[in-house]
Amino acid sequence: MSGRIYLNCKEMISEEFRNLTELGVGVQSSTMQDKDVRKNEDFKTKELIGNSFTILDTSDKEDMYKVMKEKYNIDIPIEWAKAEFIERITRKRLNPGTAWKIRESVWKEFLHNNKFSYTYNERISTHLNRVIRELWKNQNSRQAIVSIYNIEKDIKNMGGKKRIPCSMFYQFLIREINGVKKLNIIYVMRSSDLLTHFVNDVYLAMRMQEFVAEKIDIPPGSFTMFISSFHAYYKDLKRYNIF
Repeated sequence: MSGRIYLNCKEMISEEFRNLTELGVGVQSSTMQDKDVRKNEDFKTKELIGNSFTILDTSDKEDMYKVMKEKYNIDIPIEWAKAEFIERITRKRLNPGTAWKIRESVWKEFLHNNKFSYTYNERISTHLNRVIRELWKNQNSRQAIVSIYNIEKDIKNMGGKKRIPCSMFYQFLIREINGVKKLNIIYVMRSSDLLTHFVNDVYLAMRMQEFVAEKIDIPPGSFTMFISSFHAYYKDLKRYNIF
């Protein structure tokens, strides 16, 4: 393990919030999803690069939403994340699905001709079951990766042409801890927005870990996350009086 190690999710969210808001460095964004924002100071960010941490016990994951609401007055609806997770693991290809409507104010602007440029369901449904089968057959595997980024599609959309996934991949590793085999997850993101998406990013990855763990009948273990650009936009920092 590298980076900070937290006992639980409540400890993580409080510390990571403090780390970014106090230690983040100002960087002007060029794009936000599929929008050119290089001249818009609302999209300047406080940013930490190469941010990583491990959580040992994720059973209190829903409490992250309570901390955001009670400590920082930021209300992020867990109902969206719960509905989104069901769509992500559905075998049927979904675009746009219906979960986005729960958080319509965030997602509607990215609908074009009633479709998103991609959905996580479309990226995950193609190979999730194959990864689960690999874990069943080879418990020492280092190859059990659910990839979200698609090099053939996404590299063509750089520069704000279309949305590119913020998540890169989930990697599952079965390892023995104190004589008990557990399913650990490593979650890699190129970008995560603290005040709008971070809690959901973490929660959805933990739900994925639990889903795969149940399928292979091995309990979930540690949760490790690496974020290349961990940031918060100035427009949101001002909105929540965090400056």
